Amino acid sequence: MSENILIGILDAEKKAEAMLAEAQSEASEAIKNAQAQVREEERQAAVMYRELYRAIVARKEQEVLAQLEAEARTYELEIESHMKNAQSRLDQAADMIVQEVLADGHR
Repeated sequence: MSENILIGILDAEKKAEAMLAEAQSEASEAIKNAQAQVREEERQAAVMYRELYRAIVARKEQEVLAQLEAEARTYELEIESHMKNAQSRLDQAADMIVQEVLADGHR
């Protein structure tokens, strides 16, 4: 009878060990799956943030280009104004040079 009890205890211990090994295996598999899912979510987030970064950079690039083009046009108009102003005084400058040469022609 004590043998039966001892055999029952040993069988129960074996079953407990098997259950423990199965639980550990299932837990290990669950951890692996969770880690794989986290890695995939991190990868997807990285892709999303790269796309967002590219979109922000492209938008800012367009804003800066538009600003530079506006400034360039302003400078072009300013230069044109200075050129017209200088050109309008070109005849006067030529007359002054001729007068100076004629006045100082005896040198």
